[in-house]
Parts: sequence; C-alpha cells; structure tokens
Amino acid sequence: MRIISGRFKGRKLATVRGAIRPTPDRLRETLFDVLGTAVVDSVWIDLFAGSGAVGIEALSRGARFVLFNDRERSALQLVEKNLRLCGIEGQYELSSRDGITLLRKPPLGEQADFFFLDPPYKYGRYRKLLERIVDSVAFNKERSTILLEIFKKTEIDFLPESLAVVRTVQCGDSHVLIMRGRMTDRPEEQPDAAGQD
Repeated sequence: MRIISGRFKGRKLATVRGAIRPTPDRLRETLFDVLGTAVVDSVWIDLFAGSGAVGIEALSRGARFVLFNDRERSALQLVEKNLRLCGIEGQYELSSRDGITLLRKPPLGEQADFFFLDPPYKYGRYRKLLERIVDSVAFNKERSTILLEIFKKTEIDFLPESLAVVRTVQCGDSHVLIMRGRMTDRPEEQPDAAGQD
C-alpha cells in the first residue's frame, strides 16, 4: 500500500492487519483522478479511517485538513503510524468516536468539502448515516461532496431524498458513490461511471 501522487508520492504505508480493509491503491488512484483539482485546499472528514490511506492521499494532493475518525483504537494507531511515515504534522486531527455520534458535533471549526465513508461491507445504517451528514453543521449542501465506498453487490436503496448520486467510481469489488445535496435551482447531474474493470 502506497501513496499514489502528490507531495508524498511513493511513500509506503504500514502493513494492515486484522479486520481493517484499506481502500485499494487502484481505486484510490481512480477516485482522486476523478476529483482532480477540487482536492486542493479542501477539508475532509474520513469517518471510518482504517489505515488513513484515503485521508493521507488527500493531504498529499493538496488538501488543507483531514479529520481522521475511527472507533477502533488499533485503526487510529495505524493512522498515526502512517502519518509519521509521511512526515505529516499539523494538518489533521484524530478522533475515536462512533461515526453517527461524531456527526452531531464534529470537532471542526468550518464545514467539510469531502466526507469519505468506508464502513464495514455489512454496515446496516447507511441511510441514517447519510441523513446525519446532511443534517450536520459540517455539511454544506451547495459544495460538500460525500464519497461512500460500498461492496459492488450492495443494493442502493438507502439514499435519502436530499442526496443525489452524480457519479460512480468502480474498481474490483468496490464502488464509490459520489453524492451531492439536491438543489432545486441546479440541473440534475446524471450518474456516470469510471474505472470499471
């Protein structure tokens, strides 16, 4: 596992053990190629941080700040190790709370541009989680983007009416749904696909 591009390009991250399921390099590369320059100077909430690879990739590509959250202490220890391996200081905060609980009052002094969600594949609270994000003070319906990684066979029947999928990034067994808040004065964007095997 490595950082794909940016300031920390090529840095190898610590080996993942146990139940942590990192976002594969190829999927991260495809996703960040889709996001492009929108990552520069952005603020992220990585809600199920795992190894921290996605948030660190964002920092490598110019993100200003990442809140890494994972309720598993072992995951946060891995995130800290990977941040040290990349020499990252002062652009992040660590949190070990339940994701839905954290969204009630996220420890940010501003709204987030990106919410990255990679819960366990058998996670059963997608709709509640997305509704909590939309209701959060950290969500800006005009500019915030939600990135939800799911297993490719997951039935997408959990989207609240307040969100629209504007693109789907596909790679291997995983899909990332790119979602934005529905705006009555904004033309509906059509779903697209990228990185298909």
